Amino acid sequence: MVRVAERYVQQELFEAPLPGEDRAGDAPPGTGNVAPLPGTAGLEPEYRLLNPEDIQADPGQPRRSFDQRGLLELAASIARVGLIEPLIVEERDAGRGLPYTLVAGERRHRAMLLGRRLWPGNPHFAAARCLVYPPLPPAVRAALRLEENARRRGLDPYEVAAGLAAFRLGMAASAGPGGPPPWERVLEMLGFGGRKEVLRWLRRP
Repeated sequence: MVRVAERYVQQELFEAPLPGEDRAGDAPPGTGNVAPLPGTAGLEPEYRLLNPEDIQADPGQPRRSFDQRGLLELAASIARVGLIEPLIVEERDAGRGLPYTLVAGERRHRAMLLGRRLWPGNPHFAAARCLVYPPLPPAVRAALRLEENARRRGLDPYEVAAGLAAFRLGMAASAGPGGPPPWERVLEMLGFGGRKEVLRWLRRP
């Protein structure tokens, strides 16, 4: 065990590139030349405490299955220490139902609502920590959803493909006469290069 730890320190700390040192060739697949997605630069969300009941569930959520046991465990965790990681929401136009729509954090939001029903007197469920964005462009919204889900409890290839399709449709809305980018470019932009099983789903009729 000690030798394993020594190797980790040597590889991760002492062999890490120094500031200004170029080791781009050593980057793992999907991490080279990473650039901000169009429309994300300059976005500054506002931190707020919101009533979870005022947040509409995400209609474009790529994840289709939620483990009920996992949700109960997450709700119990929130009951003990509160919601540690904020929800990502966007403001809705006035007069269109609930004032906020969930962008990322579907499991946390569901666990908050579950906890309010199970433990109504627990103060940790009174309000949810949220990062609130103004109304987002469709492509940015789709990218935030996909990043939230795919980097945590992995989506299956179909769910990833559905999220990528939503992102590409959003790009098409602002691409003009040139049309949306090709699928290979979409995969590269979002860090899914090399995921052949996802590309197979995208090419299904």
